[in-house]
Amino acid sequence: MGQFLLTATAVALLAAAGGLVDAAPCSQATVEYLITFGDSYSQTGFNIDSTKPSAGNPLGNPPLPGWTASGGLNWVGFLASQFNASTLLTYNFAYGGATTNATLVQPYAPTVLSFIDQVAQFSGSIASKPSYAPWTAETALFGVWMGVNDVGNAWWKAEYDTLLGQIMDSYFGRLQVLYDAGARNFVLLGVPPIHRAPANLAQPVESRQAEAAAIAKYNDAIAARLKAFKAQNRGVTAKIVDTSVPFNTALDNPTQYGSPDATCFNSDGKSCLWFNDYHPGIEINRLVARAVADAWKGSFF
Repeated sequence: MGQFLLTATAVALLAAAGGLVDAAPCSQATVEYLITFGDSYSQTGFNIDSTKPSAGNPLGNPPLPGWTASGGLNWVGFLASQFNASTLLTYNFAYGGATTNATLVQPYAPTVLSFIDQVAQFSGSIASKPSYAPWTAETALFGVWMGVNDVGNAWWKAEYDTLLGQIMDSYFGRLQVLYDAGARNFVLLGVPPIHRAPANLAQPVESRQAEAAAIAKYNDAIAARLKAFKAQNRGVTAKIVDTSVPFNTALDNPTQYGSPDATCFNSDGKSCLWFNDYHPGIEINRLVARAVADAWKGSFF
C-alpha cells in the first residue's frame, strides 16, 4: 500500500476538470521553509534536481498540487498555498510506499525511498543551506508523516513490539541527523486510523481491532521517544499532530464533507472522502493541514 503516483497526464486531466487549486498569492516579504518527509499520504513528486520552490511556485516541481494520492492538493500543498502566513518554500522529500527503514519493514518495491533515504537526499542537497535554500533554525519547519506503511505492512507480526522499537531507533536517528544539520522546529504526524480505510473494511472485526491497537502503539512510541529526543537536544520545539482527529471528524460526518458515506472512494478526490481504497481525498487532507497549521499557528501559519 501507499505506492500510488499520478502521471503528468493525470495531473493535466485533473486541472482540466477543475480538480486542482492554484496557489494563493502572498503579499508578505517573509520567506520560510517547510521541509517534509513521508509516504504517499505526503508525496507531491518533488525532484530536488529539478525546478526549485519559489514564491510563485511553492512546491517547485511538479507545480501545485503536484503528483498526489488525494485527487488534488494534499496536506503539504494546502500548507504551502493556503494556510501559510508567509511565502513558504516547500521541499517535500516524501516518496510513495515509504517505510521508515526498508531493512526492517519492506516497501512494495526495492526502488522506494525510505525515510532513511529521504533524509540522505536532504543531507546531500539543502542540509548545507545552499544559496537557493538559505533556511535557518528559525525559518524552517520540518514535517514528518511516517508510519502508515510501517504499521500496514507489519502490524500482524508476532515480533511487532520488538520491531517497533527498532523502527523508532531509525525514526529518531533521522531526526538527529536533521537536528545536527540545524533543524529545531518539528511537527510529527501520527499514524491515522487506516483500519477504517475502505481497503480494510472487508477484514474481520478482530483484525481491524488488532491493527488499531498496533497504530496506537506506534503513536505512543513516537510520543515517548520525542520526550527523550527533546531532553537530549537543546532548543527543540516539536509538536505531535494526532491525525486520528481530522480523519475521524470526516469519517464520522461524511455528508458534511461532501461524501455520501465514509466508505466510498473516487479518483476526483471530491465526491468521496477517499481518493481510492487506501488514500484520503482532498477534504481529509485539508483537515490534516488545518491540524498542522493550528499546532504552529502564529509562526509558520
